[in-house]
Amino acid sequence: MVYVIGIDGGGTKTEAVLADRVGHVLDIVKAGPTNINTTSQKEVQRTFHTLFQVLQEKHPQAFKHVSTVFAGLSGAGSEYARYKVKQLMTNELPKTVTTYVEPDTINALYSGTYGEAGIVQISGTGSITYCVNEAGVHDRIGGWGYLLGDEGSGYDIGRKGIIAALYAADGRGEETILLELILNHFQVNSTRQLIDRIYQAPVPKNEISPVAKIVITAYKQNDSVAKHIMDEAADDMVTSILTLSNKLFPKSKSTPVVLCGGMFHDQTVLPVMIKEKIISKTERLTILLPRISPVGGSVIGALKYGHQAIVSNRIIDHLKQSLKVGDS
Repeated sequence: MVYVIGIDGGGTKTEAVLADRVGHVLDIVKAGPTNINTTSQKEVQRTFHTLFQVLQEKHPQAFKHVSTVFAGLSGAGSEYARYKVKQLMTNELPKTVTTYVEPDTINALYSGTYGEAGIVQISGTGSITYCVNEAGVHDRIGGWGYLLGDEGSGYDIGRKGIIAALYAADGRGEETILLELILNHFQVNSTRQLIDRIYQAPVPKNEISPVAKIVITAYKQNDSVAKHIMDEAADDMVTSILTLSNKLFPKSKSTPVVLCGGMFHDQTVLPVMIKEKIISKTERLTILLPRISPVGGSVIGALKYGHQAIVSNRIIDHLKQSLKVGDS
């Protein structure tokens, strides 16, 4: 039996899955960061060493027959970054193993398209719109970080929610329940205390991003200001999706669009808004919510790149059983 390893890595943690070629998962292990842009090469290599060592110790026979490792990692957007990561990874593997390194957006895409071409809209703390077409051409929109972009992200929505609350407190903006909800969230009594809490935080971004959930709560309570913020976020993401569709899928009759990330966990808000806006503009796009986790997408990447061009329904069903969204 031949085995593969799929890896989903970021700036704080990395997951690796050992599976056979029909999608049966033997094990899932976790270790530290693998973002080559924010982590030292020594630490990235240490993470790979830990992942492979644990899998080898727990499953020696299966590990001996691993043929392919596919790693989808944050920070692997450039050719140079992928080259460096591949070097570090292959140092920890037998020479018979074939390795592939791609951006982690591919994991997210394949978690919904199961290895097929399509578009993925990611919205968590940050955001990016990414796609791979039938010719294997990659492209992206956004993902420029919270200082210069990340429209529709948790940070973007949270920041706009706080600004709206401050405007309401000043009397120069529309009244909104966001003011009370946000003050309660931060356990402060005034906007002055709110400002101090945010600006004095070690990483202000990490204080702002969770406020997106509060904006969603206000949206569900029919707050007009929150509705405007959420509508603007949906518009931003739809614009990015349509732009990529027109660039790389101009003649496609049905292109899948995968919505992946924390901002889509409540399926009654942004997924519905985005779907309605896209339907009003085109019939060529199909909105999907992933049924397997991103690390499952990396297993599909390993199988697709290393063994078969089309991932069968049997493989997909096995992965759905072991690697559901939210299990990571």
